[in-house]
Amino acid sequence: MQLKIAKIINSLLIVLTVIILALAGGYIFVYNRYPEFRTTYLIVFVLVAIGLMLFFRWMEEGWDKRVITRMVKDGKVALANIKHSERVMRMRDSTFTNFWLYEFVADLVTPDLVNLNEVKFWEKMNADTQQIPNGSVFVTYDPEKPTQIFVVPNVLISQLPELMPVVRKIEANASVRYLDTYYNKGMVIKSMKDSLAEQRQAVEEKNKKEG
Repeated sequence: MQLKIAKIINSLLIVLTVIILALAGGYIFVYNRYPEFRTTYLIVFVLVAIGLMLFFRWMEEGWDKRVITRMVKDGKVALANIKHSERVMRMRDSTFTNFWLYEFVADLVTPDLVNLNEVKFWEKMNADTQQIPNGSVFVTYDPEKPTQIFVVPNVLISQLPELMPVVRKIEANASVRYLDTYYNKGMVIKSMKDSLAEQRQAVEEKNKKEG
């Protein structure tokens, strides 16, 4: 799904660029034919261009997050036991932030306790991601949209108490070995052990600076 979103976002950028260039060409026409309106046209052009770019950044930055939040609130999640992951391609957004697109193969357990084996999905990972440990993460899952799979940050699961019955039901009927998942310029997936070690190190460094 992340690859599909990236392609749509790139197409959107091309369309917006064409619109802005067309408006810029329109200013030259107005400047030559209707000089009395050139200041008004220029102001409108600048406002429209800024609005289009802000809209693009809003789409680029938050499209996947809005889809994830909506699906999780609707209980459309599954437990994914990651069996394999590998880099597919490097990606970069309009602010030149780099990411890695990873392909995952996982066994899914749905809220109805349906087991789906060897399911493939793709996720946009932090550029520093090297090796992703095998283990359990929650993902979005809708049987009516089986390709719309995203890794869900742990904090989002914990913020929705109404989701707990679904989580407990899956935990009681599946083998679970949770990984830590969170956003940091792309998704980060680490073992709980590594995340705790990093947190302890960060606290120690903070205490040294304060001391």
